[in-house]
Amino acid sequence: MKTYRSLTIGFLAILSTLGYKLNAQNLADGLRFSQTVNNGTARFVSMGGAFGALGADFSSIALNPAGVGVYKSGEFTITPSFKTQKVSSTFLGVSASDNKNRINLDNLGFVMSFKPYKSEDKGILAYNLSFGYNRTNDYHSNAITLGDYNKYSIMDYFSAITNGKYTPSQLEPSTNYNPFNTLGGGAWESIMAWNTWLLYQYDSGTGTYEPAIYLQDSVKYKNISTTEGGSGEFTTAFGVNISNKLYLGASLGITDFNYTFNSTYSEDAKASNPSRPNGDRFYYMDYKHYVETKGSGFNLKIGGIYTPIPELRIGLSLHTPTFYSFDDAFSSSIITNFDTTGTEVNFQSNSPLGRYDYHFETPMKITGSVAIIIMQKGLVSIDVEHLDYSTMRFRRGGDGDTFWDLNSQMGNTFKSVTNLRFGGEYKIGDIALRGGYAYYPSPYKSGFLNDKSKIQQISGGIGYRAGNVSIDFAYLRTLQDVKYVFYDLNIPSVTNKVRDSRVLLTFGFRF
Repeated sequence: MKTYRSLTIGFLAILSTLGYKLNAQNLADGLRFSQTVNNGTARFVSMGGAFGALGADFSSIALNPAGVGVYKSGEFTITPSFKTQKVSSTFLGVSASDNKNRINLDNLGFVMSFKPYKSEDKGILAYNLSFGYNRTNDYHSNAITLGDYNKYSIMDYFSAITNGKYTPSQLEPSTNYNPFNTLGGGAWESIMAWNTWLLYQYDSGTGTYEPAIYLQDSVKYKNISTTEGGSGEFTTAFGVNISNKLYLGASLGITDFNYTFNSTYSEDAKASNPSRPNGDRFYYMDYKHYVETKGSGFNLKIGGIYTPIPELRIGLSLHTPTFYSFDDAFSSSIITNFDTTGTEVNFQSNSPLGRYDYHFETPMKITGSVAIIIMQKGLVSIDVEHLDYSTMRFRRGGDGDTFWDLNSQMGNTFKSVTNLRFGGEYKIGDIALRGGYAYYPSPYKSGFLNDKSKIQQISGGIGYRAGNVSIDFAYLRTLQDVKYVFYDLNIPSVTNKVRDSRVLLTFGFRF
C-alpha cells in the first residue's frame, strides 16, 4: 500500500473543525417536516383524531380552532404517554429487529371561557381563549438490518461516482489543501473512500478506480440506525360561540422541530475472498453518518363548526403552510481494516462538520368534518383531510441556493392525498367507551419506491368524568411498512415493518 495516504487521518481531523455544506437536503426531509398523524389528548387519540366537528377538546383546537368556541367552561389538561416501537427489517430473506421505548409529554393545555351577560341564547354567548402544547411527531427509533450479498459492494458505488471525475491528486491532502475550493462538498464520499483504501488503485489511462475487493467477492451487510427527537406545536387560539349554532375560531401555531440521525453501515469480507497479489486483504469497513436538524416555524388556522340541529355538527378548517427555518449539522466518516502483509491496519477519514441553514414550507391543508350525536349517549365522527405534498418547498438556502431542482423533483415525486379519520364514543353513566381508526395513504406517486407505504392507526380508550375532574385512557397502534436502499438503487431494497404501541393518560380539570 502507498503509505502517504495515512496522512489523511490527521489532516481531515483539522478540516472537521470548519463549517462546510456536505449534506444536501432531500425528499425524505421534506416529508418528515410535513407529515403529521394522530397525536394529542387521550380522548382525541382514542377516537382516531376525528374531532374537526366536535371541539371542546384541547387537541381538537389544533385541528379546527373553532373547537375552542365549543367550550362551556375553562379547562386544564395534561397528557403523559409511553411509546414502544419495534422495527423489523428484511433484506434478501434475512430478518432482524430492534425496539425503542420512550416516555413523552404529548399535551399540556389551558382554556379560559368568558361569558357576557345575556337574557337569551342568541348572539355571542362566549368568548374563549386557549394556549398550550400538542406533540405532533415522535422520531425516537432504533433499527438494524442484516444481509448477505455477492453482487454489489458500496465500493462499487464509490468507484462509480469517482470514475472520470477526480484524479488522486485532487483527493489527497497536501499543504494548504482545501478541496471545497475546487471540488465542492459533494466530493467527500470519494475523498473518504480513496483515503481509506476502499478505492484501491487508479488507472490513469482510463481514469477509473478499482475497488478493494474483486467483483465476485462477497460481503456481509449490516446497517444500524438510531433517530431521536420530535416536533410539537404551541398553540394560541380564540373562538366564539354564536347562539349555540355557529362556532368560529382562529389560531396561531408556533412549531418546534428537532431530529438527530446516526447510522453505521458496515461491510465485512467473507473468509473465502482472496487476497490481492501483493498480499493485502480487505477485512471490514464502517461508514458513519450524523445529521442533526433543528428548527422552528409558524402557521395560521381558521375554522368553523355549524350545528343545524342538535344531532348534527359540520366542521370546516383551513391551515396555512407552516413556514419553517431550519439549521442542519452533519458529518460522515469511514473506518476500514486491512491485512497488510500479515499485520492488521486501520484507516480513517472524516468529513468536516458541515452546517447549513434554509427555510421550508409545508403544504396547505383543508379538513371537512361531520359528527352525528346519538340520543346524547353516543356519537360518530368523520374527518376528511386533504393536502398536496407536491407543493412542499425548500426556500432560501444559506448559500443563496433557491432549491429549484429539488423543488421540481418533489413536484414530480409526491402527490395530493386525502386522509381519513373515524371515531366513535358511547357513554354509560360517567364512563365513556371510545374507538377510532385513521388512514394516511402514501404521498408518493405511482412507480416510486414507497408508493404503497400507507400509515394505519387503530385506537381505543375509556374515559371517566365526575364533576369537574376527568381521566381519559387511550391505546394507539400504528402500522407502516417502509422500503429503503442502503446507498444505491442498483441493489435490492430493504423492507422495514414499523409497529408502534402508545399508551396515553390525560388528566383534566374544568372550572
